[in-house]
Order: sequence, then structure tokens, then C-alpha cells
Amino acid sequence: MLIMFMAFAALFKYKPLYASIGFTDTPILIGLIVITQYVLAPYFFLLSLVMSYLSRQFEFAADRFAKDLGRCYALKAALIKLNADNLSFPIYDSLYSAFHNSHPPLLERLEALDSTKEE
Repeated sequence: MLIMFMAFAALFKYKPLYASIGFTDTPILIGLIVITQYVLAPYFFLLSLVMSYLSRQFEFAADRFAKDLGRCYALKAALIKLNADNLSFPIYDSLYSAFHNSHPPLLERLEALDSTKEE
């Protein structure tokens, strides 16, 4: 949010930005909409990819923690039940899943639980 408002503060008086969409003056609200929707959109997209990646890594770390506590079987059962209750589809394309899902799909989580070694 800080970066978004810093970019807005730097760009909201930039007259060619308003002229490009047909305004002769510089209305603040229109500037906010244009800057957040068009100028910052690529950065928001990259930020969402990074946040999705981090969220997925945290999910895998939490699963490893549960496995280290000896709760692997209970976690697997809970994940399968949640997936069935939410009517989620367990198979996604990995690229689609990386872009659109903040949590890893069920099969990825189950495979990760099976592949990590027990200590």
C-alpha cells in the first residue's frame, strides 16, 4: 500500500497521463483510478505471484510441521475431507495452479507429505 501511494503521489500531477485518456484537468479520483488500474497493474500481478508462492511455501512448511509432530495420517484424512466437503477438484495444471491458487492442490500436498522423510 505504501508503494502504491508513493507511486500515486509521484504521478497524480503528471498531465500527459490525464491527456492520454481525454482529460484537460487533473481530477484526483480519476488519477487514482488510472494509476492503480493501469500503471501499477503489472506490479500488482508480479506481487500476487510472489504472495501466492510464499503462501504455498508456508502451507508445505505447516504440513511438514504436522508430520514432524506425528500427525501425518490425521492431516491427510483432514485434507481429503476438506477437499471433498469443498467440492474441490484435486488435479490442476501446475502452471495454472501457480497463478490462480494460493494453496497447493490436494495431490501436491499429499505427495509432499509422502516424500518428506520422517525424523
